[in-house]
Amino acid sequence: MGVAVKTTLSFFSPVVRRLLDYVRPHSRILVPGLFCAVVVACLTAAYGLLAREVINAINAGEEKHLTRLGLFILVLFVVKGVFAFAQTFLISDAMQKMARDLRNAAYVHIQSLPLRFFEDKRTGQLMSSVTLDVPTIQESLQATLIESITGPIIAVAAIVLMFVMSWQMTLLVVLVVPLYVWIVQAAGKRMRVASRQIQERFQDVSDVLQETIAGVRVIKSFTAEETESNRFREHSQEAHRAVMRSVRVRAALQPTIELISTTSFVLVLWFGGYLITSGQGGFSFGALAGFLVAVNQVGAAGKTIGNIKLTVRRVEAAAERLFRLLDTKSDLLEIPNPVVFDRCRGEVSFERVSFSYTDGTPVLQDVSFEVNPGEAVALVGPSGAGKSTVANLVPRFYDPTGGTVRVDGHDVRTVRIKSLRKNIGIVPQETLLFSGNIRDNIRYGRPEATEDEIREAAMAAHAHAFVLELPAGYDTPVGERGLTLSGGQRQRIAIARAILKNPRILILDEATSSLDTESETAVQDALVSLMKGRTTIMIAHRLSTIRNANRILVLDGGQIVESGTHDELLSSGNMYARLYEMQFRKADSDTPEQGG
Repeated sequence: MGVAVKTTLSFFSPVVRRLLDYVRPHSRILVPGLFCAVVVACLTAAYGLLAREVINAINAGEEKHLTRLGLFILVLFVVKGVFAFAQTFLISDAMQKMARDLRNAAYVHIQSLPLRFFEDKRTGQLMSSVTLDVPTIQESLQATLIESITGPIIAVAAIVLMFVMSWQMTLLVVLVVPLYVWIVQAAGKRMRVASRQIQERFQDVSDVLQETIAGVRVIKSFTAEETESNRFREHSQEAHRAVMRSVRVRAALQPTIELISTTSFVLVLWFGGYLITSGQGGFSFGALAGFLVAVNQVGAAGKTIGNIKLTVRRVEAAAERLFRLLDTKSDLLEIPNPVVFDRCRGEVSFERVSFSYTDGTPVLQDVSFEVNPGEAVALVGPSGAGKSTVANLVPRFYDPTGGTVRVDGHDVRTVRIKSLRKNIGIVPQETLLFSGNIRDNIRYGRPEATEDEIREAAMAAHAHAFVLELPAGYDTPVGERGLTLSGGQRQRIAIARAILKNPRILILDEATSSLDTESETAVQDALVSLMKGRTTIMIAHRLSTIRNANRILVLDGGQIVESGTHDELLSSGNMYARLYEMQFRKADSDTPEQGG
């Protein structure tokens, strides 16, 4: 980046200087903008000198000189206007591009982080880093760049002019500088604390808003609208208080600085009047007018420099939080030169695998099993037995805390993550469809898929018929999270998405447990098409859906306690048989009696 930018911001904190890494690529735009800011500051600093010449010309009755001065001032303002426009446009362009790069960097980094990271973070907290912190950085840094150029130049030029006109009066003005510096320093410290609190309180507001929008069905079903409204009001009020603490600092700083400036102005007016009336030092009315303009410019520049300190505190508070996010490291590291799968065979094996989440409670303990290519294995057991954890370890959403997970004989920690996951298809219990139309959602894993391939996948998933009945067919918008479709329709779209991806390994995470009987039948037919020729790991809640699995693994307390086919496990009379009998009795009791 240009030397001018580094020089301008050299006195800023490390966190602000780190932002320069994002400014550097746009220095070809920024540096000309800063040059324009220098020109604007220099032209502004000439006002005091022009005021002195105009007043002296009026006192001397020099009409021609006064006319020339008027034309010169008019041209000066036109030139200043042109450079002011260029300054604002160029610096704004550079800062907006910096903000774009920060947003992109934050989003890409969030996407690269493992699932474990998202378990500890609130959605609103992550959203606020992109939607609140980045705009704050952009707006504040832009103001700081302009002010850090114009403020010091105008102040220095005005002070030099004041010394030229009267060094005695200049000393009167300089006496108040230490007081001014102390006030700005104190305000800057308080502003940094206030800015951090503002970001935290608005993050809380964002969290509540995100939670209530996502859970609107639950809120309405419990008639909890008033409770949630009160909760939102409380967080909104806390955000208001945080903002007002910041406003209080700014509001107190401005009149305080104005009082100091006014005191200097009154002293200058009194002493300048004394010099003129006493005839000492050849001081003229023009010199007094020019001096007063210069004093006013020093006061305005002082406010600007004071704002720099406060604005930098805002930048620091926002940037510190954003960089904390960007500095978060993934615990899923790839080795140098990892194995790259093109098309794996689909062999999956667990070798004495154990796993614990962050609290250290074991979820899996010494789990071992193998799934041969093309084989369907079902995982059953009570809630919390570790079924979903087994499924999460295969695509390496987490790493085991003990033992080894292998695909085609390779430890998944030695395989390039993207190539591993491209060979794995997942159909979850709660299907998420993205905003857009049905076509876009089916080809989500293969954006290059042709129309024929999309339709073939939909047919295999038993989705084609109902899609054609929709108002716009495959162009029908699915709405946010696919809520315009029924659960069975969403699930069949997800199955079509998996079929089009054509994975070698398939993970079905209770894919039918939340569906009614009619939808479940349609989805089961689609799943049969999806499972053909693929290694399948099924997590089953309804045991009736896994009768045809090649093998069933029964988990309890993080361990495999039974293994066999449906018939073998039923005949054993152990946990699987008890679970199956409980479900059979429940299904039988839920069936209404037929009246005759």
